[in-house]
Amino acid sequence: MTPTTDTYTLLRAFVDELARCGMRAACTSPGSRSAPLVLTLAREQRLRCFSHVDERCAGFFALGLGKASGLPVAVACTSGTAAAELLPAAIEAHEARVPLLLLTADRPPELRENGGGQAIDQLKLFGGAVKWFFEVGLHEASAEQLRWIRTLACRAYWTTLEGRPGAVHLNFPLREPLVGEEELPRDDSARGGGRPYVRRGPIPVSAREPAATLREIASRSVRGVVVAGRHERRTPLGGAAAAFANSAGWPLLADPLSGARRGRSAIAHYDALLREPSFAATAVPDLVLRVGDLPVSKPLRSWLAGLDGVRQVALDPEGAWQDPDSVVSDSLALDPAEALADLTATGEGSGRRGTAEEDWLATWRSADELAAQAIIGVLGDGELSEPAVATELGVLLPEQATLFVASSMPVRDIETFWPAREDPPRVLCNRGANGIDGTVSAAFGAAADGDGPVVLLIGDVAFAHDIGGLLAARRLGLKLTIVLLDNGGGGIFDFLAVSRASMALAREPSEAEAGGEERADGGEDIYTRHVATPTGLDFSRAAALYGLSHERVSDISAFRAALERAFAREISSIVEVRSARAANVELHGAVWAAVSRALSR
Repeated sequence: MTPTTDTYTLLRAFVDELARCGMRAACTSPGSRSAPLVLTLAREQRLRCFSHVDERCAGFFALGLGKASGLPVAVACTSGTAAAELLPAAIEAHEARVPLLLLTADRPPELRENGGGQAIDQLKLFGGAVKWFFEVGLHEASAEQLRWIRTLACRAYWTTLEGRPGAVHLNFPLREPLVGEEELPRDDSARGGGRPYVRRGPIPVSAREPAATLREIASRSVRGVVVAGRHERRTPLGGAAAAFANSAGWPLLADPLSGARRGRSAIAHYDALLREPSFAATAVPDLVLRVGDLPVSKPLRSWLAGLDGVRQVALDPEGAWQDPDSVVSDSLALDPAEALADLTATGEGSGRRGTAEEDWLATWRSADELAAQAIIGVLGDGELSEPAVATELGVLLPEQATLFVASSMPVRDIETFWPAREDPPRVLCNRGANGIDGTVSAAFGAAADGDGPVVLLIGDVAFAHDIGGLLAARRLGLKLTIVLLDNGGGGIFDFLAVSRASMALAREPSEAEAGGEERADGGEDIYTRHVATPTGLDFSRAAALYGLSHERVSDISAFRAALERAFAREISSIVEVRSARAANVELHGAVWAAVSRALSR
């Protein structure tokens, strides 16, 4: 066999093992050095191979698909800066605990650090963002080498899933010629029956002692609270959290990203309630039970950080350490769904209540109802606003839908205005590193999981940042409904101190400007141009360019109708909602003021 045939034979065995382990999808991008990797992945019929022009889009698409499916997704790219484009997705995968397998082609050692084209240092390129790095040498396709590469594929696959899920990086130095014409030889090195060469199950953890500890802690509580944060995997945690809170009579403060904002104990408007100092000061629990990541809400985080002397217990089987304020007293390596189901079955947390303790949940529920009424009073019935869009999506989306929500204001509005319901749709968000990059691509990746309609709620800056991700609609034949909030820039910044300093950021006019010449920045103040960064794009043209439908709506009834039409179409759609940043800040302030008044009556 020629060296090229050896390479393809080894890579065929490698990809075969990935499929045997359970991998079902891969993403590719164009390149010459990566041709052996890309062609081998594309020829594997058990994998759905998604072709991307942009490596950054490919990485985030794979991230979204891995997030939605729970299975590792492979990403193959060529050498040089193409590989570096995968770093943001690798970081998000690490922080959000999403399994990814990054396969980068590379120049062989003799072409490195000597002026060879498209050669950079790719060794441990992603640093601590990946769980494991390995440089894969490809040599003769001997029986020994075939066994080795099959084992390597299994090890890489299981490592992405084991313990704390995340990304694995394998670097493949490939020599020319990169394409051969020989027929590949028969390979009998695989296990029989379609089994993977090496099967590795999850590490068994003895839960007996921490489970007993949790039961003992919960049994002493009469004013407990369950806080449920981001947990995007398909597990029974949402239902288990609701069932335990109902049985124990504890308020359930559940971020929609947890899937747990359901049941009679769910307090939907805790973000607004905990902005009111008098309520936050009186609604003090004797125990906080935390599952998932920390919720997005800053008022909730501040409230948790200020609960001096209150025991806070985290169920953290993967050692994620979601505790920036160092207030957790017990971190128990327990599966949260199983642990909560066990507490429900044993009745812990629901005993020894007096009259005051029986009113504990009723106090939270009464305040939540008052907040809901106050919010409805401010938002009105027909006015279209960013909070109204979040509220409408929480009501209109069916249970089988998935909402992918962008960071910054969209995810905060979902947490603040999303109602509690018995059958909530799934909510996903790139909240590992909290960035806006790759959001469109990640949402298309979630849509590729093919399980019900997928809606993306996104602002204009995040949309423009990843506008190239729209290529997935036409090239990959995927359907996504995009609800675009165009408020002329990064709306979240108008809520922050930097916007209030905008006058101080204004500069003196130059001599030319004082003489009547046009300012180079078009007359914008420094804050608007350099922080809020309005794009000025006509998004209907973007829709036309990438083959999407586009509608701009101005009231609630039109929004509902446009969403219904988008679901009925065969192609992806953009439903655009225009708003003004200043008016949006004022509206949020009015909501919080109305809730405060309602609680003080």
